[in-house]
Amino acid sequence: MSGKRPQPVGRRPTTADDYDVFCGEQIDSAGRYFGLLRIRRKFDGRIIYPFEGCSRPGPCATGPDARRAALALADQLIRADIATPEP
Repeated sequence: MSGKRPQPVGRRPTTADDYDVFCGEQIDSAGRYFGLLRIRRKFDGRIIYPFEGCSRPGPCATGPDARRAALALADQLIRADIATPEP
């Protein structure tokens, strides 16, 4: 038997509340800050970000700037997924 959960039929995300978002920051060896981001669609568990080949938000001058960049990207990706959700 498959380990995957069955996906609900016909359900679509309608608001940002339909997503779990984790946001943070990471500093590299050169002292640059990058945003950390993970977005999961709640009803089916699909990971919207990160995905293979995606870029990280940044580099930024400070940690709070990196978090803001990650949150701006999350907003953009969630809006796009609401408009045209991937299966």
